[in-house]
Amino acid sequence: MPGHSEATACRFYKGSGSPKLIVVSDLPLQGAGRAQNLEMGQAIRYVLEKQYHFKVGKYTVGYAGCDDSTAQAGRYDPAVCSANGTAYAANSNLIGILGTFNSGCSKVLLPIVNRAPGGPIPMISSANTAVGLTHNAPWNSPGEPGIYYPTGKRNYFRVAATDDYQGPSMADALKALKKTKKVYILNDQTTFGAGVASAFQGRAKKLGMTVAGYEPWDLNATDYTALAQKIKNTGATAVYLGGLVCDNGVKLLKDLRSVLGPGVQFAGPDGWTPESATLAAGAAAQGMYISYAGQPLSKLGPAGKTFIKNLTKYSHWKGQMPPYPVYQGQSAQALFAAIAKSNGTRQSVVDQLHKLHVVKGIMGTFHFDKNGDIVPFKWISVEKLKGNAGVYAFAVVTKVKG
Repeated sequence: MPGHSEATACRFYKGSGSPKLIVVSDLPLQGAGRAQNLEMGQAIRYVLEKQYHFKVGKYTVGYAGCDDSTAQAGRYDPAVCSANGTAYAANSNLIGILGTFNSGCSKVLLPIVNRAPGGPIPMISSANTAVGLTHNAPWNSPGEPGIYYPTGKRNYFRVAATDDYQGPSMADALKALKKTKKVYILNDQTTFGAGVASAFQGRAKKLGMTVAGYEPWDLNATDYTALAQKIKNTGATAVYLGGLVCDNGVKLLKDLRSVLGPGVQFAGPDGWTPESATLAAGAAAQGMYISYAGQPLSKLGPAGKTFIKNLTKYSHWKGQMPPYPVYQGQSAQALFAAIAKSNGTRQSVVDQLHKLHVVKGIMGTFHFDKNGDIVPFKWISVEKLKGNAGVYAFAVVTKVKG
């Protein structure tokens, strides 16, 4: 990757000649989400190569796809996120970041690139849902969100809805579907998992559900049957799993199902995507409800459906397209639109993102509020695992001011 410093693992793409500006993606390319996250990179390449031909406004732009994971962790590694952020901050040609996928990685990387020489680097995530990155919530860590913006300037945006919508929406769903009156809540101790589990718990209590228990699961455990028996003894009829499938989730599902039986409903947030990773649990995963922080692909308008068709052909994707590569395409289009209208500086791109109004785009019509959150619609979609795929069940959409 051209510039003053190299991120841990990046693959560079460009058109002819030397690009004036560079954008990067920062995604976990090892572990359970590898196929989906590689496809997110393909979405960026498609937009830059086929829609912009590596020419964004008057600027030639190259793209580097960077990895923030390790094989050992099987997911993002905070140390890699930090190293990547340091490399991005040192690269004077870098004009924008498309990522990260995991909120925990953004919490490490964002304050580094916010104080980069040459100004805070514009950053758009298609998947981060942790509330504390942009606005206040009761379960936020001390100092959030201000600690991520040491310069006092906001440079972060996202097209995903946040966990103060995702967690409660699943509680609403279980209530509406009459799936439970008593729920046991687990979390994987990550920033994301603990936050979305807390949001779910708050809404469940307001809906009159009994919260039979709330605790973390041990990511390194070799057996969860004792935990499963503890849950069974409470009489809970549903288990909400706030966390990531790559955090030993398949083993957890198998052990829970072996003790709890088929009658207990499992539910979780988008950390259990891609569905193929969760379906590795076999029969234990069947019937599980999984939410994700965006529109159902089947409900997208003409621009979204055309994008899916073209991306599928471009990348030779087989099977059902996951949602996040599509959302990544929208993030890329938003960033490139801002670059095209900018004067080529980072602050100008940030300013253009704040002014941006997308009309009938891949994800419909939207803009960003002062915090960088997508408005006016907050979409949460829910799928039910059936057979070898996730089947769309329903969506919850909330209109907000902004």
